[in-house]
Order: sequence, then C-alpha cells, then structure tokens
Amino acid sequence: MKNAPEDTNLRLSIPDRGKTLAVLGASGGAALEIDPSIDLVRGVWDGEPAVAIVSLAEPPVRPAYESDLKALHEISFELSLCGSVNDVCRDAVRLGREKLGFDRLGIWLVDANDPRWKLGTWGTDEKGELRDERGSRLPRKLGGVPGAFYEGRVPLLFKADAPCRDNEGRTIGRGSKLLAPLWDGHRLIGELSADDLLGHGGFSSEKREAFVIFARVVAHLASLKRAESELMHLASTDSLTGTVNRRTALIILEKHIAQCRRSGTPLTLCLADLDGLKLVNDAFGHAAGDEYIRRASAALVGTVRGSDTVGRIGGDEFLVIFPDCRGDVVSSILDGVNSEIASGAKGEGYAARLSWGIAFLDEVPGSSGAVGADAQRCIDLLLELADQRMYDNKRSKGAARPMATGEAELAF
Repeated sequence: MKNAPEDTNLRLSIPDRGKTLAVLGASGGAALEIDPSIDLVRGVWDGEPAVAIVSLAEPPVRPAYESDLKALHEISFELSLCGSVNDVCRDAVRLGREKLGFDRLGIWLVDANDPRWKLGTWGTDEKGELRDERGSRLPRKLGGVPGAFYEGRVPLLFKADAPCRDNEGRTIGRGSKLLAPLWDGHRLIGELSADDLLGHGGFSSEKREAFVIFARVVAHLASLKRAESELMHLASTDSLTGTVNRRTALIILEKHIAQCRRSGTPLTLCLADLDGLKLVNDAFGHAAGDEYIRRASAALVGTVRGSDTVGRIGGDEFLVIFPDCRGDVVSSILDGVNSEIASGAKGEGYAARLSWGIAFLDEVPGSSGAVGADAQRCIDLLLELADQRMYDNKRSKGAARPMATGEAELAF
C-alpha cells in the first residue's frame, strides 16, 4: 500500500495515477489480496482518513505470458493446416512441448461408442518423447475428476501434488498436473492433460491461463476436422450399405486405371446386381428389399480382398474393382459371394443371388495410354462390356430356373 501524509487530499492527488475504482474508509478491516495491476493509496478523502483503490494506467508487463500468447498464435496456425483429428492431436502434443514448454502432454478423446471411456491419441512418454497412444482406453473418471468438468462448467483442474500416469493408467511419479476439457461448444469431445514430471517446475497462473487457451484451440480445430471428415464420409458413402457411392467408385476406378497403366498390371471390373429385388419388394415389402441389398453388400465386402473396392452405383447394382487380379480369381470370389448370400437368406422366403458381368482393362483398345478424356472413354467401354455380360448371365440363369408360381419360396 502506498503511503502519503495523513492530510493528503486524495481527490486532488489520485487522478494523475490512473482510474479510481473505489475509496474505502481506513478504519480497520481484514487484509486485502491485491492484483498486481491495482494500487492502494492511503490519505484523506473529504477531510476523513481513507484508502483509494487505483488501477494502474499501464498494467505490469508479463513477458512469459506474452511469449506464450505469441506461441499460441503460431500453434493455432500450424494446427489449422492439419488434415485430420489424428494430425491435430499429434501436432498439438508436439507443439505444446516445443513452443509452450510443457513437460508432458496427452490428449484423450471420448469413445463415441461408449462415452464412459476415453481413447488415447498422442502423448509424451517418461523421457519427453512423442508417443503414439492410439489403442489405449481408460475410464473417463480415472483420478476422481468431478462431474462438472465433463459438463463443460470447469475450464481447468489444477493439482500441485498428484499422481502422474502413463497411457495405461499406471502411476509413474508425482508432480503438478493440469487438466482441461476439450469442448466443441455443445459437448465434451475429450480432455487435454499436462504435468511437470520431468522438471518439476510447477505451473504459474500465467501458464495455467495459456493452457486453458491451448485446450480451446485444440478442441475447436479437432471438432472442425471431425466435422470435415464426417461430411466427406457422407458425400462419398452410400447410406444404406456403407459402401462407397457411384461418384466415389468411378473416381477410384479412374485412379486404378491410371496406376495399372503405369505398372502394366491387370485390372478386372465387375458389375453385379441382385436377382428379383422387385419381386422381393412386392412380396415382402421394401424393408425386406433393403435387407436383401444390405446382405448382398456385406457379403461382397466380406469376401473380396482388402485391395478391392465395392460401390453401390444403383438401386440393386454394385460395381466391384479388382486391381491386379485375373478373371478366374474374380469368378471364384463372386461364387463365394453368392454362397454367402444364399446362406444368409435361408428362411427369408426367397432365393437370394447375384448376377454379374466381368470386363478386363486390356480388352479396351488403347487402354494402355488412357489419360484425360481417353480415360473416361475407357471407363465407359469397361462398364458397357460388364453390363452386357451381366445381363447375358442373368438371362442364362433365368432360362435354367423357371419362375415359381405358388411355391413356398419365391424363386427367380
């Protein structure tokens, strides 16, 4: 508290010092905790002893905090360039250590399938090295975190002496800890943690403020990247089957054509559709028809190789792309698909099966040099060949198996 002669007239002496916030009588009272940006002046006010509370014209400079704010600006820019939530988490942990000076950091995301659990992303190990912690899974309330934290009502938890844990939940020492929620504005998506296990330097109030801002930057960019990923998934995926849609399947086909042209490897394309879908819809309802489509899609995805692509390109029509694969192998795969579909449809009241047609890249004239408009022409010719052979296949099966009338099982 600044001292002045007891008869100093505060009305006259205070204005030059800054903005007067309040004037208190000087008669007794408990000690006050004063912010560094506030000054107290003792003197006289209207002839009576008094104390003035004055805010300084220019608050004291906090170099460390200003340095952290500059680092946070740089971090937010770098994280904005990340392509996925995983990239945001990895780079946030790395930059938080490099630019903000935190000993150890970790980012956990709420398990979308079971919110009682949190999933590891990236963290810092006991030596201060970046650690891939994907695959780790811990209960969200490990360590007695209050419920208000998970409701977004607590911006920061700080403990000066607490157990420090690894990504498996094992205690590896003690130190000061910070924990901030990752809140996307509507719900909790995860948490950001830090500790001083390596240097035991503690966390100043300014460092804690920077940590809260850091958590908000990470939460905003992680939720933004998650939304972008969800939009991309919706734009490229068939909602009924979960396979890629027509547009995406054709983009993938064009890329495979270009790759096979460069490498000289074979490419086989298959068009397949469900026999009798309209009859199933008419006899059992569209819900049964949708289930028929889903079952066929699941059989295709579960039977083809990991390098193959299955796309639903029409109501009951699928495009399957087999890079580096010969026709005899494709036929064997599709026979297995039909066996799977038929087995899964037992008891449903209809005999489920696919008809298909196969076309090969080397059947298309000039395909070895297909680029640009020639690539589109190559795709059109491949689809036309496969489509013609699919209907030939369907007609040949129809001749071999007469339509059923009045039978217990619908045949086609």
